[in-house]
Amino acid sequence: MTIILDGRETSNKIMEEVTSRIQEQELKPGLALVLTGDDKFSARYVKLKKRKAEEAGIYAEFHHLEETTQKELIELIHNLNENPKIHGIMVQLPLAEGLDELETVNAIKPEKDVDGLSPNTLGKIVMGEEAYLPAGVEAIIELLRRYDLDPEGKHWVVIGSSNFLSKPLVSYLCNLDVEVTFCKESDPSYKSLVKEADIISTEIFEKHVIKSDMLKENVIVIDNGNTYEGKKVYGDVDTDDVMDKAKAITPVPGGTGPMLISMLLRNTVKAAEAAK
Repeated sequence: MTIILDGRETSNKIMEEVTSRIQEQELKPGLALVLTGDDKFSARYVKLKKRKAEEAGIYAEFHHLEETTQKELIELIHNLNENPKIHGIMVQLPLAEGLDELETVNAIKPEKDVDGLSPNTLGKIVMGEEAYLPAGVEAIIELLRRYDLDPEGKHWVVIGSSNFLSKPLVSYLCNLDVEVTFCKESDPSYKSLVKEADIISTEIFEKHVIKSDMLKENVIVIDNGNTYEGKKVYGDVDTDDVMDKAKAITPVPGGTGPMLISMLLRNTVKAAEAAK
């Protein structure tokens, strides 16, 4: 029977653990959430992060810069870097038009880069050093761990090209005992490559493009895609179709998505512990 990797249930458990961890150590973690531009959906999502942080016992600041310059944004990050109340800094991407993403995330101190987005953090991941993993990467590894699915000794096929998920995931996997095949979502060869995968991670953003006949038996499927049709969201993988093949699968919605906030908040607590 196919294992459903339930991100909602797992995230709820992690949030309970985060809250207990804060209370037991009498920590006062601080998280700064930075949003640029006027996108209402991004604002709603960042406000949700703030609410979840506060429910867990984390002090949270929301800096919404609807209109700003690159200089002002960097000055804010520098101030947050030096603020002892703040242990983690999260900059919501993408930035507003005209702002420099690389310069912005690079300005975050490594010890406060709890969303794992800076080039410094990616370099540490490549080198196999201790670092805060991007939330999406940590969500994948945590779900496998919670469901007793060993990521090692497997052939991974990672499809996608984002700087916040697929690239750092491949970098992380290169330091494990695995075989990794990396393919951009724009490369049609991925449709044949997935046949060899023990574990696939998709970031294609195309509705139900992965079908059962493309996969081998007992594959583990990590679906990170999301394609909206009205208010309904679909993954890259046709879940109903692949159930006969998959050993385990993340549903969309309800798979890796709900894990992202809990991973960010757990990293914030780790940063507060490290700063004690």
